[in-house]
Amino acid sequence: MTLSCQICSSPRLHALEQRLGVPILLNRLYATRDAARAVPLGRIDLVSCEDCGFTSNIAFDPDLIVYDEAYENDQAYSQAFAAHVEARARAVVQSISGDGPIDILEIGCGQAKFIAEMAQQAGARLRSAEGFDPAWRGEDGGGPPGVRIHKGYFTHAAASTLSHQPIAVVSRHTIEHVPQPLTFLQSIRDALGPGSCAKIFIETPCIAWILEKQAMQDFFYEHCSLFTADSLQTALNRAGFACRRVEHVFGGQYLWAEADAAPAADRTPLTGKGLGDLAGAYGIYQARWRAKLAQAKAEGPIAIWGAGAKGVTFALLIDPHGELIDHAIDINPGKQGRHLAGTGLRVLSPEMSLGRDPKTVVIMNPNYAGEIQTQAKALGLNARYLVLDEEGTS
Repeated sequence: MTLSCQICSSPRLHALEQRLGVPILLNRLYATRDAARAVPLGRIDLVSCEDCGFTSNIAFDPDLIVYDEAYENDQAYSQAFAAHVEARARAVVQSISGDGPIDILEIGCGQAKFIAEMAQQAGARLRSAEGFDPAWRGEDGGGPPGVRIHKGYFTHAAASTLSHQPIAVVSRHTIEHVPQPLTFLQSIRDALGPGSCAKIFIETPCIAWILEKQAMQDFFYEHCSLFTADSLQTALNRAGFACRRVEHVFGGQYLWAEADAAPAADRTPLTGKGLGDLAGAYGIYQARWRAKLAQAKAEGPIAIWGAGAKGVTFALLIDPHGELIDHAIDINPGKQGRHLAGTGLRVLSPEMSLGRDPKTVVIMNPNYAGEIQTQAKALGLNARYLVLDEEGTS
């Protein structure tokens, strides 16, 4: 079978990364260690386009994925992430010119933190704010003040149930979970209708950042579609939008795209640079971190700070049998007392971690390093801190 790029149709593809036995869902935690270690496993087989950089997992099976109320990926307990959410919400609201009413649609709204922030910033101009997500834990049709959440996926039929036609459509950290992202964007455009003048905003991880940092802990089964700035712009244009800009946000980790619901007048030519490869990087990464943690263990218990997808993957790559890492730390109460998929590593609050007296803490995301160390110091948690991806290295 001859493959071509889903986004730009180029036949110039190359293998980027392969992994066997990875958990299907990394943001689902488990009540017991045994249950966490018995989770369904899948395969990652990433293929990258040499022209636009779009990267997809050709081994991805969407039938294995179920997003429901047990899916827990809320990062809003972090001050750094909350500041990022506030800034992105402000960018959406400020992009809507004039003083007329604002109608917002969010596709993949999670537990409604972002749409609630947009509603608050819209203030008196807000007329409607509606979100869609099958993992919503509230009542269907409920939500924060001024917001209505539909417990399901956004479809063409669902568009007809909206109280008003949206002027702003937002989809954050959803498209990377979609195996056919161009079809996903086209379905949104079709649902908006030919007369729509809405703006659409997309936020998604940047595959170029992952490769630049050689952040091997950032490849997840759930993330079957990974974009560069080129490929995201191309996807939006080919789906019937006019992409105005794609920028890097959140310390370069994410792409933020803004487009209009109108055909692109022109298409910026692709760079044709591709992404290179990861030859040897996987083995180097494992060897480096296993050596670091083996040395650190001689000084006392080791903890990782961050029980999200990065933490799950790091633990599996470096310590799959639980010989080096004592526990994980997370400030999200929904994760505390539960266990990480694959390794069964227990998640503790920072206060509970004090009782384990970790001497080394590995921070999963450099964007949180400052607030983590400040919080740990205030608690009296005295440890040495190692930060993934700091200064371009892992």
